[in-house]
Amino acid sequence: MAKKNTEKTYEEKVGELEEILHRLDDAETPIDTLASDVKKGASLIKELDSKLREVEAQVRDAFAELETEAT
Repeated sequence: MAKKNTEKTYEEKVGELEEILHRLDDAETPIDTLASDVKKGASLIKELDSKLREVEAQVRDAFAELETEAT
């Protein structure tokens, strides 16, 4: 049986982070979920930043390759 890819997309992670931020902005956020929301938010920020850096490097490499081919 093929392994199912359960990795969330970048956009799904952004949406999850936005949901967390909305909950944190809510003055009635239960204190019991506050710490876990902050930890999850921090983790998502790290993942999103890493993905952005990875894509930035890929785009930079693609343009460098184009420049090399053009010369």
